[in-house]
Amino acid sequence: MSQIFIGGVYRDAQTSEFRDVKNPANSRLLGVVPAGTLADLELGADAARKALPAWAALNEDDRYTALQGVARAVTAMRERLVELLVAESGLTQGEARSSIDASLLALEYPAAYRRAAEGRVRAVFGPASSPILPIIRQVTSALMAGDTVVLVPPVGAALVNLALAQAWAVLPEGVVNVITGDAALAQALAAHRHIEAVSFTGSAGVATAIAAIGRPLSAVVGKLDAAIVRADADLDLAVRAIAWSRLRHGGRACVSSRRIYVDASIAQDFVVRMHEYVGLLEVDDPVRESSILGPLGSVEAAKRCENQVVKSMREGARLVLGGFRFRPSGLQGHWLQPTILADIRAEAIPMREEIAGPVITIAPYRDEGELLASLRHVPGPVGVSLYGADDDALCAFAAPVEASAIWINLPQSDYAPPEAVIGQRPTYRPAYAANVLPDFYVLDPLRVWSLT
Repeated sequence: MSQIFIGGVYRDAQTSEFRDVKNPANSRLLGVVPAGTLADLELGADAARKALPAWAALNEDDRYTALQGVARAVTAMRERLVELLVAESGLTQGEARSSIDASLLALEYPAAYRRAAEGRVRAVFGPASSPILPIIRQVTSALMAGDTVVLVPPVGAALVNLALAQAWAVLPEGVVNVITGDAALAQALAAHRHIEAVSFTGSAGVATAIAAIGRPLSAVVGKLDAAIVRADADLDLAVRAIAWSRLRHGGRACVSSRRIYVDASIAQDFVVRMHEYVGLLEVDDPVRESSILGPLGSVEAAKRCENQVVKSMREGARLVLGGFRFRPSGLQGHWLQPTILADIRAEAIPMREEIAGPVITIAPYRDEGELLASLRHVPGPVGVSLYGADDDALCAFAAPVEASAIWINLPQSDYAPPEAVIGQRPTYRPAYAANVLPDFYVLDPLRVWSLT
């Protein structure tokens, strides 16, 4: 894609520089995108500013009707978007389709993401690990509030977001604008004089840098979310659920069980079962329907994960599986072996740093009171998934924890619907039939929970 999207149309960028876009699975060239400039930001922000009065003046029903047109356009280009998500971002076929399904739900039921009416020019940024769903949720929320949008997609998700602009094109011109560039361009957009608010999904460090600019910020950041497996848990269920949560999107998903605590009495059995399960997952080019796990986004990301694994081992972690870069089927992409680290200590790297790769870290615990106390000392609310025999007992167990959401015998996932009542903690319970053990790599995750 050699153009950007401003004022309702594709147009040439104010630059002669382009960036190569390569497939992270095999390093093959997919295309080029413009390296946007400050002049492009000026045009995009001006288009959004001019479109703001008319869009903000619409009533909510009219904005809702407009978003249904976007949903129909996304449905019409579904297969093209799947192809780009797989080729550019390294998502598997199943992940790409589920991401689009969840995105369509956000467009078709935008009231779930309602925010107070504001009528601002808003900058939007999202993660390369999940390049459509968070962005569509952010843009949908902004549009329903009467905002207009300038989007700088993340490096590694530029092609798919430029393609998605065909769907935003059904809206009045200037309501959504898409400009490709690097992190410096995104930072410049957040500080632009016409930008009145920012929405961001991604790392806490980047969110902090954006917040320092001083614009009102709506942020969803990756945290060191936790999974707790109690002594009476169904281990087959817990293994599959945690593996799905931790390994999807190559282990890069923002909402994921990064700290896994297992009752010491069952910890060794849990590790053995996790090894047996993960060791048989198919890791290959995500273009293959059978592939379960795809690549990382860059060689730097793969090296960083590999270094974190090695440092964890120096701190006493036991390597059970994987741990190093490799080339499945000879692919010259950015791959890390599915990795399991056991016997993680309280202050080890996996407990204090995000490992954005396919690394499962398991820490045994012996005292539930001490475990809950340690969770209460984590800055800010975190997501927690709990595994045990009694759903109600699990809810009571988690009551003291300041959690953003609770999953009961379910994997953590950003595919989950939003909280039903603003300000209340959502709790997700299984919606599948009793005594049916779902395989979370096969069963559509959008169908396995209910909100209570």
